Amino acid sequence: MMKKEIKSILRSRWLLLGFIISPLFAWLFQGAFLSFIVGQTVEESEMVYITNEDTGVWGQTLYNAIEGYKDDLNIDPLVNITKQEGDNLVENKSLSVWVYIPTTFTQDLEMFNQSTLTIWVNTGNIRATYAAQRVDAFARYIINEVQVIRNLNVDMNTISPEASYGHQLAIFMVMLTSVLAPAPYVSKSFAGEREQNTLEALLVVPMSRVKILASKVVAGLLLTLIYSVFTIVGILIYNWSIIARTASLTPELAAIFNNLYTVNINTLPLLFLCQELILLTAIGIGIVISCLAKDQATSESVNNLVMLVPTMVIGILGFTGSLLQYGGLFGFFILAVPFSHAVIILNAILSGTGTVIGLLGSVLYMIAFTIVFLIIGAKLFEREAIIS
Repeated sequence: MMKKEIKSILRSRWLLLGFIISPLFAWLFQGAFLSFIVGQTVEESEMVYITNEDTGVWGQTLYNAIEGYKDDLNIDPLVNITKQEGDNLVENKSLSVWVYIPTTFTQDLEMFNQSTLTIWVNTGNIRATYAAQRVDAFARYIINEVQVIRNLNVDMNTISPEASYGHQLAIFMVMLTSVLAPAPYVSKSFAGEREQNTLEALLVVPMSRVKILASKVVAGLLLTLIYSVFTIVGILIYNWSIIARTASLTPELAAIFNNLYTVNINTLPLLFLCQELILLTAIGIGIVISCLAKDQATSESVNNLVMLVPTMVIGILGFTGSLLQYGGLFGFFILAVPFSHAVIILNAILSGTGTVIGLLGSVLYMIAFTIVFLIIGAKLFEREAIIS
C-alpha cells in the first residue's frame, strides 16, 4: 500500500512540479521584490539629523560641506539636533540617519591625523541605509582625499528592528507556505478517491484502516522532503540576490545590510526541521479532514478554513511580540494551536534565544498533537462503509 501511494505521487508530475516550484517562486519573488524596492528608493531623498559639537575648523568644514551639498546627497531635510535629542531618538528607535561630529573631531585630526565620525542609521529603512552610505562616502572624500594627510574613520551603528527582515520573512514564509503547500495532496488523498469511486476498492484491500491512513501520511512526508529541500534552495538564492545587490556598498554598510535582510545560513538545518514539523502537522490534519469529507471540493474548503484562519492569526500575533506574553484563556487558546509552537521554535532558532527544554517541549507538542489527531481520524475512518 505504501509503495502504491509513493508511486502514485511520483507519477503525478504536476503535483511534484508544484512542490518544487512553489518554494522557489516564493523566495525568488521576495528577492526580486526587495531588489526592486532597493532600486526604487536608492536615489530618493531622506531626512538626516546632524549634530556638530566640534568648535574647531574641521568639524565646521565637514558640516558646511554636508549642508552645501545636501541636494547632491539627496538629503531633505537636514535637521540640526543636540546630542541628547539624538540619543533619545536612538533609544526610541525613531530616527532615519543621525550624523554626530564629536567635540574632539578637529583636535584628533590635528594631533593624530585621524578622527572618527559617528553615524546612526535605521537599516530597516532602505532609503535611510543609502542616505547613510552617501554621507559616509562624502565625509571620507572631504577629509581623506581633499586633505590627504588626514584620515577619517566612520563608526557606523544600526538601530534596526529587534528582529531582522530576514528573520521575520523566514517565519512568515515558512509558516504560510508550509501550511498551504500540502493542500493539493491531502484534499484528494481520501475525498478524491471517494469522488472518483476508487475508495471502495481501497477498503477491500486486506489491510487495516490505520495502515491505509499511515500510508497516506508517509507518502505526504515524501512530498514534504521535496518541498523543504527546495525551500532551502530558494532561501540560498534569495540570500545571493541580497548580497549581489549590496556588493556596491561600503564593507561596513554592506555587512549591516546583509545581516538585516538575509537569512542566517547557520540556521538552515534547524529551519528545515521546523518546516518538516509544520508540514507533518498540516498533512496530518488535512488527511483526517479528507477522509471525512464527502468530496474533494468540501475537503479543500474545510482544510483551507481550518488551516488558514489560525495560521494568519498566529502569524499576526507572532509579529507583535512573543506568543508567550499572552495569558489567561486567550493565551491557553493560542498555545493550544500547534502552529503557535512553530512560531515559537522559529523565533527561538533565528534569534538565538531558545533553550533546549523550551524547544524540545514545542517539538514534542507538535508531534503529539499530530499523532493524537491521526489516531482520532483513524478511529473515525474505521467506520467507513464499503458501500456508502
